[in-house]
Amino acid sequence: MTVVEPGRARLDERVIGAGTNSRFALLLLLLVAAGGYLLVPVLSALHPGDYRGCELAAGLDFDAAHAVAGATRMVGQALAFLPCVARYAPPPPLWQILAGPAVVVAVAAAATILLPLWKQRRGRCVRLNLVSGGSEIAARVEELAAGRVARMPELFMAPAVTTMSASVFGTNGRPRLLLNGGLVASRARDPQTFDAVVLHELGHIANRDLTITHATVALWRTFIVLVVTPFLLWWSGLGVFGIAAGARPALTAVSMRYLVLPVVTALVMYFARADVLRSRELYADLTAGRWGAPLEHVWAAMNTPAGRRSPYRSASILLDQVRTHPRWEIRRDTLDDPAPLFAVSPLLMFLTGASATLMNFHLMGHVSPHVGLLSDWLGQALAAVPAAVVGAATTTVLWRSVVRAAVLREPAPPGVRAGLWLGLGLIAGSLVSGQTTGDGWLPGRWWVLVLVVPVAVAFTCWTSQCARLAAAAWPGRSLRWPLALCLIAGWLILSAWFAWWNYHGAMYAAGFWYDPAGLRWTIVSWFPGVGTAHPDTTAVMAPTLNVLRYVAYQPLTPAAAVAAWVTPFALWAAGTAGGRPGWLHSRIAAGGDRAAADTAAPVAWPAPALRQATAPALTGAAIAAVGVAGIQAWLHTLHAAPGQRGGMYAFSYAIWSLGAIAAGTCAAALVAAASARFRLPSALIAAGMGALLGLGAATALISVDGCVEPLNVLNDTCSWRPAWRQLQGGNTFSLVAHVTLLMAPVTAVAATAPAAVFRLVRRAVRTEDGTAAPQAGATSAHSGAGRRYAGAMLTAAAIPGAALATAGVLTAGDAEAQFATKAHSVTVGAQNAFRQTAGLPVLPVSQDLRRQQVHAWYRLGGRSLLDHATGAGGSLARLLRPAMRDGRLEVTPDLMTRVRPMCQNMMNIATWEPVYFQVPDPVAQSSWHQFAVAVLSAGPKCVQAVDRTDADSFRTSVTEIMIAAVKTIDASDRIKAIIDDPSDPVYTGTPADPPQPRL
Repeated sequence: MTVVEPGRARLDERVIGAGTNSRFALLLLLLVAAGGYLLVPVLSALHPGDYRGCELAAGLDFDAAHAVAGATRMVGQALAFLPCVARYAPPPPLWQILAGPAVVVAVAAAATILLPLWKQRRGRCVRLNLVSGGSEIAARVEELAAGRVARMPELFMAPAVTTMSASVFGTNGRPRLLLNGGLVASRARDPQTFDAVVLHELGHIANRDLTITHATVALWRTFIVLVVTPFLLWWSGLGVFGIAAGARPALTAVSMRYLVLPVVTALVMYFARADVLRSRELYADLTAGRWGAPLEHVWAAMNTPAGRRSPYRSASILLDQVRTHPRWEIRRDTLDDPAPLFAVSPLLMFLTGASATLMNFHLMGHVSPHVGLLSDWLGQALAAVPAAVVGAATTTVLWRSVVRAAVLREPAPPGVRAGLWLGLGLIAGSLVSGQTTGDGWLPGRWWVLVLVVPVAVAFTCWTSQCARLAAAAWPGRSLRWPLALCLIAGWLILSAWFAWWNYHGAMYAAGFWYDPAGLRWTIVSWFPGVGTAHPDTTAVMAPTLNVLRYVAYQPLTPAAAVAAWVTPFALWAAGTAGGRPGWLHSRIAAGGDRAAADTAAPVAWPAPALRQATAPALTGAAIAAVGVAGIQAWLHTLHAAPGQRGGMYAFSYAIWSLGAIAAGTCAAALVAAASARFRLPSALIAAGMGALLGLGAATALISVDGCVEPLNVLNDTCSWRPAWRQLQGGNTFSLVAHVTLLMAPVTAVAATAPAAVFRLVRRAVRTEDGTAAPQAGATSAHSGAGRRYAGAMLTAAAIPGAALATAGVLTAGDAEAQFATKAHSVTVGAQNAFRQTAGLPVLPVSQDLRRQQVHAWYRLGGRSLLDHATGAGGSLARLLRPAMRDGRLEVTPDLMTRVRPMCQNMMNIATWEPVYFQVPDPVAQSSWHQFAVAVLSAGPKCVQAVDRTDADSFRTSVTEIMIAAVKTIDASDRIKAIIDDPSDPVYTGTPADPPQPRL
């Protein structure tokens, strides 16, 4: 049994929210997300269609080894695939998908309301006033409840239950207290036990945890009954039916996930439920203890054998995570020291990460059948839900741990261990859901998936450091406001991360990457104009900028990048001018119910002066400004001609300027990270301020380009030309601004990690040598208080305000494109750009599967296109044949007039080639592509020749069209040879028109 040291300050467990609400929200949101996602395959099975036919027509393979290449073919042919699915395999209506979660939540709400009625049913309990001697018992309960609970509970008794215990149920607005028969019988002979048990139950009422407790139990039972059980029965039944029909069972990754995913989700929900219920018991004990309940008297009678072997202790630790009530030993120790309520549980961190990933995957599954309705902002909104769960659960737990350490003058938890477990949970959830593995068992690039762990560690360390700053410097009498600020900022950071991970990070982990030559082409096409990069580093810049671009242009990335350093800056700058932090005066308990200000212990780690972070920022800004000026002087020596200063030349100017800003930001972060205390906040603030000031300096120097002759790059005359207009091509300046905001937190984290490792190693070496490890000085930020505090406030209102304004402008500028749905944003140009950068691989498949692919292409619209092309070519040949004289076409005005609509018709047919599926057979596709290219080139010439009455041009263009028409015959013959069955129904009847592409 833990004994509190004499004179040691003891922290009130109510100093910050318990975090049970966030864990209940995790249960609720996971239930909603899983309830909808697990319903999608069932609804899809009830809406049969030819989805497989669209996949075959797109040239997809169903082998897990080709999952990434198959997904690339699907995305690269989205203009055809989306309408094909919409016509031949329409997804379930959106209202049906959303009806699943709505029904589950409604049933859970009904169960929450009906559960108390079930517990007080006849035959189980009776009202206490109807029992002999019940009035005396009721009077004692009322005496114990007086002044302690706001609402007297309704009293019931369970006569048949002989245990000396009780329970509360109902809601916070209408509590009920059920006394077991054994407890009522012991009232006279053991009044201390009666009082302790009743006060413990009244503690639940005082803590207002009844509603959330019954809702938690109802959610769990509803999920098992309405979601998990029917889903498992459905897929098990399909498997049995398939085996009975003669199908060979295959334990693929996909089929296994359909069975494992609901089970794992249920386990995660169970552990989260058990954690919520255990916490409420400990809080009720502490509340009863403050009321003077003789809990030790009750626990002294409990048999808690000690000295067990290690295996028993290990098993007991594991069982502790399953139990809904803590062991008696834990409850005893918590009454003396509520340390377990402030501990950062590895299992809780792991479950938070796993549940967030599963929830994220489930939410994305809601919109996957209607992917055409998805936009960047809708995807961001979906990512914001798991981000809120992770942020709320993690931040509350870490802040409680840090605040406790501050009050007890103990070392603050750095957050590394919590981040490791959180990251492992995120990885586990990703592997179970298949988000990063596709149809396989393991990700294609495991190191991209491992990247999740350092990101999680960075987030938890950032959260812990923000808590340390608040504990060391916050002047208010409550930590609620700084906690709320940290929660909002953490939510922004995690929302931006999850949004990028959903669309790009998971895709890279699965094995997708871009074609290097295509990336170089993309860079050139992004920044049109005449000019050459100096030096030509396109091959290096292309993949880097491509990744940075997709990270920086997520809807919330600018705001998240700024919030990452503005939050610790605000907490640091808000430090008091002198004395202890204000929140300590009212939140430390010294054995009583509330702390007295005079007994408050000073905080363990006072915040140093803010110049620890601002001075390196000014240094970094100066380096950035000098670097941009140096780049201007260097590019000026190249003496580019006025007509050669656009395109890649202007792009290289912007990128090298961005490199100078990055150098200054990195220098600021490295200098600040070398500090002894608050290393990560210092690096973040220095990098954020340095990057913003560096961007401002670069903007000013580019805007006055032409006014200082040795620094002229784009202009030869002096005038104010805003940088965003000078570098307007390809939206270059916007790219520089987005990346500048993003690089600040990334650079700060990258600089802090080696600095922290180096300091740990140096401290370990000095300790081994017998040299005392250097201790952090007690330098306080409060000397010279008034002037320094006013300066900090002035800076806090200027630079962070400018950073937030910049993020707001960038977000508003991107809004139009980010609100566009995929159905509208997938255009011919976008599809061609994707094909250019990612390629459109031809999968190596068997001859039989190739025949199925070609057959599907021919059946779902390919035959219609070929028939129209060959028919139009034949009609044109029949029209031209009488006009041939000695091998030469005799052109007349009448012939030209009659041929013109045929040329236009051939062009209309050829325009389908870029937007419809490519022929899955490379030989047939080559002929079909040659036809389209030739006709789209010669067709306009034919029309223009007729309009100008140009006989020579008409003769040439018509000849080219007729040569191209032969290619359609070649493609058709090749396809028929592959199918090799003239009696196939695909040859009979009217051919199906291809679905209208989404343009």
